[in-house]
Amino acid sequence: MVIDYYEVLSLPDLFPARRLLSQEDIKHAYKRALLQHHPDKSTSPEVLKPRYTIDDITAAYKVLSNPITRSELDRNLQVQYLHTSRNTEVSLSGLETIDLDDLDYNEAEGLWYRSCRCGNQRGYLISEGDLAKEAAYGEIVTGCGGCSLWLKVLFQPADTG
Repeated sequence: MVIDYYEVLSLPDLFPARRLLSQEDIKHAYKRALLQHHPDKSTSPEVLKPRYTIDDITAAYKVLSNPITRSELDRNLQVQYLHTSRNTEVSLSGLETIDLDDLDYNEAEGLWYRSCRCGNQRGYLISEGDLAKEAAYGEIVTGCGGCSLWLKVLFQPADTG
């Protein structure tokens, strides 16, 4: 079971919203979580029996503040969610499978994008870096930045030799 470090820091629980978090958002959530769970800083009865330790909160910050480990966590959480969904006969709402060639490409930004039926013109965004991280799998699952719909994009990694 993958630890959801976003939950530890009380950050959004939807994958699309998580992609939009800045380093400043993560740092602010880290400091807030430290204060909420520190026994000397709060008189709340909840703090007497904290849900997360200071070590848990620190580990969450270290993972989420590093783009590489954050990306790995996101992938593991998505895979865990997909496996849980399959086992419980629940599926991702609005999951559509397409080929990378079906997306529009902005060469200046190095981004593939597609509009979503929610109206967000660039709801689904995939960067060159995202593809490089998922090259071993040949697929990437991404959520819309404006709603709860999902897109599974299949691709063939380019030969480098």
